[in-house]
Amino acid sequence: MTAELTPISTQLDQTITDIAGQLAPSSKRIYMNDAKHFADWMQKQGLTPAGMTRSDMIAYHLHLAESTYAKATKQRMFSVACRLMNEQYIAGRIKEKVTEEVKGFKIDSDETTHTALTKAQAKEMLNSIDTSTKQGKRDYALILMLIKTGLRRAELVALNRSTIRMMDEHYVAVIEHGKSDKRRIVKLRVDVYRALEDYLKSRGSEGEALFVAFRRGDHPTCNRMTDKAVELLVKKYAPLGVDLTPHGLRATCASIALEEEASLHQVQYLLGHKDPRTTQRYQRCKLNLDYNAVDVLNF
Repeated sequence: MTAELTPISTQLDQTITDIAGQLAPSSKRIYMNDAKHFADWMQKQGLTPAGMTRSDMIAYHLHLAESTYAKATKQRMFSVACRLMNEQYIAGRIKEKVTEEVKGFKIDSDETTHTALTKAQAKEMLNSIDTSTKQGKRDYALILMLIKTGLRRAELVALNRSTIRMMDEHYVAVIEHGKSDKRRIVKLRVDVYRALEDYLKSRGSEGEALFVAFRRGDHPTCNRMTDKAVELLVKKYAPLGVDLTPHGLRATCASIALEEEASLHQVQYLLGHKDPRTTQRYQRCKLNLDYNAVDVLNF
């Protein structure tokens, strides 16, 4: 455990441990802090997990609503509390599902919880990668692909050599099982394809997975990279002082594309979003007086 638990939270200890064990270290720290905040609140209210009611969950929601945390942070903290209580219900430790129809916080459509790099930062990140080794070539191709395709990391690690192909005279990646198991086609820029080609040529023909793990001594294996390995790679090359995640590179792709006047519909399809409002969250600057919606109303 990375956060000291209050006495009241010992009743949640097993649930907290079970969930924390499924998380990456960075996510685990945040989760543990959120769990401790919820346990501290219960302690101050004189409540126990077994004695919690739906009214108490609403009271905790109100407590967060009146705090100075960002809306996205409040949503995350309340989601952690709900998950803990839902797990208590599933395990039979409490008889009532106290989270039933207790709504969370609505996050504004233009708010994203992930850091997106600027163009300059993205270039800095790519330039920091030493491509003189096989592993460096892999790292460069992987980071470049995340930045310039907006793939989710789960989609990225699931790619095989055979899912990179030619279509209508363009190189594409075929995402066979995206979110909600949807299939979509993502175009690969020439620079992305060349980086992949350079990496695969140096790696050799063994293994079907597109991105594989390496052993010491710059030796590629046939083992597919994991989600966790991608997260660590992104953090390794992140610009100084930037807390970056793989989703942050997805946000970078979307933000820069929208800033460079790609249409919302194009970016929505690229990211595989159902709702354009989700895509709009990545639009960092909507007020542009040099190129404004009113400028086209020439009548």
